[in-house]
Amino acid sequence: MNQFPATKCVECGNIYGHRTAVCRECLSEQMDPHSISGHGTVYATTTIRVPGAEVEDDAPYEVCVIDVGTDETARVTARLTDRSDPDLGDDVQFVEERRGTFYFETHG
Repeated sequence: MNQFPATKCVECGNIYGHRTAVCRECLSEQMDPHSISGHGTVYATTTIRVPGAEVEDDAPYEVCVIDVGTDETARVTARLTDRSDPDLGDDVQFVEERRGTFYFETHG
């Protein structure tokens, strides 16, 4: 099972689902890479019909907001590798990050 590459504030322990240099909670600049469980749940979804030029051949495609992690969680924006019609509450698993985009697949 793949771990998700989160970021954690050394000072207050806040976890982010993206790379960041400064903690939004305590403004600390002491941020460390921190792996969390790659298991997640689809929180929201939308269809992108007019994307940027670099992914225009993929259109239309779904973008999901995913709550990732089990004991420690983060909310991230991602794409699914194996479905074009995700349902809210679907279980998903982190697969990889490509060119700054997180990819998950449905699980279970």
